[in-house]
Amino acid sequence: MARHTLRIPQARPRARSQPPPTRVHRQRRRSQRVGQPHDDGLVEFAKPEYRFCPRCGTPLVDQMEHAELRPTCPKCGFVVYYNPVPAVGAVIVEGDTVLLVKRKYEPRRDMWSLPAGFMNYGERQVDALAREVREETGLEVFSATQLSVEDAADDPRVHALLISFIVDSWEGQPRPGDDASACQWWPIASPPPDVAWRNHTRVLAKAREWLGL
Repeated sequence: MARHTLRIPQARPRARSQPPPTRVHRQRRRSQRVGQPHDDGLVEFAKPEYRFCPRCGTPLVDQMEHAELRPTCPKCGFVVYYNPVPAVGAVIVEGDTVLLVKRKYEPRRDMWSLPAGFMNYGERQVDALAREVREETGLEVFSATQLSVEDAADDPRVHALLISFIVDSWEGQPRPGDDASACQWWPIASPPPDVAWRNHTRVLAKAREWLGL
């Protein structure tokens, strides 16, 4: 089975005295200002509800911790911290097309997204990416390059933090599996209008810029 390898034009070498280019491998540097709203605007992220202590089973009470009200166990002192949940997403390109999957389950059932999913505890990011791609498309990923990190403000389940990658090397024929009901190659310049997550739309735009498409 043929292995697919993404080829990106190499950046020209520069003298030490030269400032860094505005594009590296066609990627524009993006400076982020502190204190700005999320890309999706001012949002209220979904929080899971904790009622009992996972250590001792005592009912939790709200107490101030580091200037914020947090569910706290009055018996053993366990404190619930609402941390973002890391997820990974894959941009798999063939020519000027990108592989998207149709979501099989809620939320956003029957809408299109990048092959993506939550990381398992202890997984490396790229290994989680390869697992999710294998589960949802049947493709085998060998290497990938990190593209961006995006907040998922419109996920009703949790505040997810999407780590997106451009897949450099992969093989196989896409077939839907796990929580994907279909796989389809779409023109990367004109993805479907019903992309499930706004951060996936942002990732596609950055991938087009990165690849010069």
